[in-house]
Amino acid sequence: MREIETKVLEVDKEEIKEKLKKLGAKEIQNTRLTVDWYCPKGTQMDKHPWYLRIRTTSDGKSEVSWKSLPKITGNTRHSNEVNINVSDAMLTGKLFEAIGLENYAHQEKDRISFVLKDWNFDLDQYPSMPAYLEIEGTSHEHVQEAIKMLNLGNHKSIGEGERVLIKKEYGLDWFNMRF
Repeated sequence: MREIETKVLEVDKEEIKEKLKKLGAKEIQNTRLTVDWYCPKGTQMDKHPWYLRIRTTSDGKSEVSWKSLPKITGNTRHSNEVNINVSDAMLTGKLFEAIGLENYAHQEKDRISFVLKDWNFDLDQYPSMPAYLEIEGTSHEHVQEAIKMLNLGNHKSIGEGERVLIKKEYGLDWFNMRF
């Protein structure tokens, strides 16, 4: 699966929810996510060969996601991604550690997800930082179309991942984000 996305920073959550609903978007998720990241033991932060996470929703559903290193085009991030549902996040984490991986980061965030046509929108809120809107589309141009449609062109948008966003934009500890 190919993922092409951007993050539109410092959005008004209520305004975005209202705009999306008026456009006919369907809310598909409203949850608190817990995310644990894994890598080969001893890997330097800037030398990761890929990204691996276990993500669990507040109702207990868990998935493992593997992501390739991204290519950034303008304000969009392009990467390959594989997602697998798992029934036991804790046991999966123990398996990862048994095969030589280490848990190097933990985050919690609130997420409200919407679908409209062939766009996915995730309205995310981490502790101690403003909300942002992640827009996923079929191409860089498709993502830019959604930004225009939502009248968000005056907001800063970035293609980098959440680690860069949290550390660079807000000076927070991405490795340990808890409510």
